[in-house]
Amino acid sequence: MMARDRLSVLFLFIAMIVMAGCSSKPIKKELSFNALVLENKSGSELENVRIEARQTGVFASCGSILRGTSCSTTFLTKVYQGNAVYISWQVHGQKRVIGPLYIELPQVIQDDSVARIMISFISENDVTAKFRY
Repeated sequence: MMARDRLSVLFLFIAMIVMAGCSSKPIKKELSFNALVLENKSGSELENVRIEARQTGVFASCGSILRGTSCSTTFLTKVYQGNAVYISWQVHGQKRVIGPLYIELPQVIQDDSVARIMISFISENDVTAKFRY
C-alpha cells in the first residue's frame, strides 16, 4: 500500500512539472508592412516630398504630388519597429518639415496580412500617418 502511495505522489509530481512547462504565454503580434502611399488631399501641389526613418536611414521620396493624387512605392516586407519618421516637402516654394512623427497603429494588428503606411497631406501644414490593411 505504501509503494502505491509513493507511486501516486511521484506521478502527481511529474504531472505538475509537465503542466507547468505547458503554461501559455500570449503571442505578440507583429505588424508587417510593404508599401508607402503619400496622398495629397491638400489644395496645393507638393514638391520634393520625402519621408525618412532617421534611426535606420531608410527613406522614400516623390518629386511632385499634384492635388488629389498620390505617389506610392512597394518594398520587401518589414516588421514595424516603432521608429519615428520625418517628413519634408515644399509648397509654394517654402520648405516644410514635420517630425518626429510616429505612425498611428491599427486598432487590431492582423498578423496574417501585410499593411501599408498611408501618409496623408490634409492641408499645407497638417499631415497624418497611419497603417492600413
